[in-house]
Amino acid sequence: MSRTWLHFGISFFYLTFFWMVAESNAFVQKPEITKKAQIKQQIAQLIKKLDSNQRVVRQQSEIELISLGKPVLTLLPPPELVSSNSVRDTLQRVREQIEKRVAKDSIQASTVNLTGKHSLKKIFMKITEQTGNQLDVARLSNALLNAKMDVNFVDCPFWEAIDDLTRKRYLTYQINSSNGYLEFNQVRQNQPNPSVELTHVYYSGPFRIEIEKVLRRPLVGNTSRELLRATFLIQVEPRLRPLFLSYSSSELEAKGNKTHKLPPFNPHAKYELPLGEGGKNLKFSMQWILDRNQLPKTIEIQGRLKMELAAETLPITFDHLSRSKGALRRRGNISVELIDAKSMKHDSKQNLNVRIALSYDYSGPAFESHRTWIYHNRAFLQNSQGKKYWLNGSSQTTLESTGKISVLYQFTDLPQAETSYQFTYLAPTLITSAPIDFHFEAIPLPGKNVVDD
Repeated sequence: MSRTWLHFGISFFYLTFFWMVAESNAFVQKPEITKKAQIKQQIAQLIKKLDSNQRVVRQQSEIELISLGKPVLTLLPPPELVSSNSVRDTLQRVREQIEKRVAKDSIQASTVNLTGKHSLKKIFMKITEQTGNQLDVARLSNALLNAKMDVNFVDCPFWEAIDDLTRKRYLTYQINSSNGYLEFNQVRQNQPNPSVELTHVYYSGPFRIEIEKVLRRPLVGNTSRELLRATFLIQVEPRLRPLFLSYSSSELEAKGNKTHKLPPFNPHAKYELPLGEGGKNLKFSMQWILDRNQLPKTIEIQGRLKMELAAETLPITFDHLSRSKGALRRRGNISVELIDAKSMKHDSKQNLNVRIALSYDYSGPAFESHRTWIYHNRAFLQNSQGKKYWLNGSSQTTLESTGKISVLYQFTDLPQAETSYQFTYLAPTLITSAPIDFHFEAIPLPGKNVVDD
């Protein structure tokens, strides 16, 4: 009986899925629909085989599901439609294995392959296509974008390709905190180009580490010693969603003239820094003690940091917010329920409070620490004309139970005339921890009169 209900539940899930895909892609070319349908059918057949009486069939089906990789994650049926405990456990195992593999692959540097003479516009387009990193070139002139240049990118890491282009085309860039795009700006010819002047940059996987400044300052109460302070800037590829940076003083080492190890100012300190919503750049500082009687000419700094990040972000959308109370949306193993939406009008504006309940099919890395959800509940509203309103108020997070989170969003100063908003929650998934190793050599010791102001 359990197998009958298992097959019925899974068949119902996929029949419903096929109908929704067919409806939403009515104008898509038939070959694409056929290919997608074939993949879904293959997955459905493999899941049915997981309930086979033959162990070898069950094992082979599990292996084949895992080998299909990332596409499987959004096509696995919800646990409540799987009546067999053994099949449900196997599907959870399949999901965990695929998520670990995808997360591990994501923390490798994305690479660019492009050679020859091309316009800057085409080069940027190819970089986005090959790396998945979104670039914003709206502030660059058409003349600059259409001008051709020679490039020779062969398995070139993303950040190295970007720095090469900015040096050659007199550009600067920064991450837009709202949409997460890498935003480019032109530097006037009569102004210094910061990207050309940079000398202390290190690349580690999808991370770019730069020493912004090194300063000497007096050590209060000790005339024979000084503090050496290095300020670092870490940038993350736009396709990733960084959550927290952690490091300890004992793991960051500074040497003078390559031999003399400088003692850290706080030798036992440990740090954990949240990047906040939309943050993909993070600055932090480290201090060591200098002996004024043995001042080195150059400094060498090396160490290891750890970044907790989400390898993927899944958008979960509720249309017609005012009429979607109680609606449930599912993406992969994530379910989001719209609990309530209340509007409060004042003068010519309105505030909108939106409460959702978020749950995972199983508790995993995403729920190992409640802190992740305190800082990383990204969401936005969109009106009927397509204009987005990112969260400009506060968000309140509560842990209701294992694997379930409740979040209240407070959007403020919205146009009062607008009555129908679309709400989108951006769920961080495939959370993993990535090491960041760096090594800077021959950093000139700044002059004795340089102090931190």
